[in-house]
Amino acid sequence: MSTTTKPRLHHFDMLKGVAIFLVVMGHVITMCIREVDSTPLFKFIERIHMPLFFFVSGWFTYKLSAEGRIVLPPLGQRALRLLLPMVVTSSLWIWYFPHSGLQSPITATFSALWADSFKNGYWFTLVLFELIVIYIPVAMLLQRCRSALASVFVVAAAWAILLVLYAYVVPANISNYISLNCIVQFFPIYLFGVLARRYRDGFNNLVHNTWTATVAIPVFMVTMYMLSWPWEFGLQGIPVLLVYAVLYISLCLIVYPLFEAWGNRAFSPDAAPVTNRIARIWEYLGTQSLGIYLLHYFFLFPMGDLIRPTLVSLNLSLVPMTLVAAFTAACIILVVLFVIKVISLSRLWGIVLIGNK
Repeated sequence: MSTTTKPRLHHFDMLKGVAIFLVVMGHVITMCIREVDSTPLFKFIERIHMPLFFFVSGWFTYKLSAEGRIVLPPLGQRALRLLLPMVVTSSLWIWYFPHSGLQSPITATFSALWADSFKNGYWFTLVLFELIVIYIPVAMLLQRCRSALASVFVVAAAWAILLVLYAYVVPANISNYISLNCIVQFFPIYLFGVLARRYRDGFNNLVHNTWTATVAIPVFMVTMYMLSWPWEFGLQGIPVLLVYAVLYISLCLIVYPLFEAWGNRAFSPDAAPVTNRIARIWEYLGTQSLGIYLLHYFFLFPMGDLIRPTLVSLNLSLVPMTLVAAFTAACIILVVLFVIKVISLSRLWGIVLIGNK
């Protein structure tokens, strides 16, 4: 009897690797350098890394059984992987934060862990779990859809319900407890990942059509500008969320074919060794992205007395500021990866602290 395995989609891990690097870069800017957190660099980074994670998560949430039915995700396993390390690691962060010397814009207290929508910076794991929960009834409806248009309608209707709940029904304190603002913001791109996987052939035709990039690039640039300086357009409330949805979808339409081509080239049999090694670094970061996300806060460090005044006085432009933030992020990630290796020696601590399977 022969067995076959599906080829590994290297570009998804590479995509997550770049995204988690940008997460750390963004936090270096806003929690270490501080005075430059309103620069275009931070505005750009802030709006591109998390939607990539949700798109990839949506892609891999969608699964079919041998009979062609949608397989619902196991919530118990997802809770163990996402919620348990969020509670434990963020609790340790709350204890450590006063000793870190950092001046985080995010409140690090036990009350904020529950009552603030950003959960001391650990909102992603909670929101992803909640989106998986919401996906289950949506998947039951998608199972009945016989066309892509019907599936899009189901997703749009589900998002409309969430928008109404967020804007008019759910009280603000409850909304903060469940991070409803983040759920509503990232629901479209998460389900876009689901639909991209469900209609994979059509999605591939779309992203490899030159007219898609022709339209997506200016749409991405315009919506990025609108969200970076929303007061110039009078954007607030639900219109902001609509623009976010357009930004995220256009971003994925641009980025996906780039990473797919990069992965195919870097992992081909005739790839240059250096090209393959570089790609494997990003792929490895992607496989460790959850652990990096959960632990990197502990290794951010204040640069105020030594470096920050110099950076401010130099008034660094985009390129040198990117280099400073990228170098610092790379150093932090190297330390975090070592800590992940140590923690992973214990299966228990690996599960509790970094969500190891």
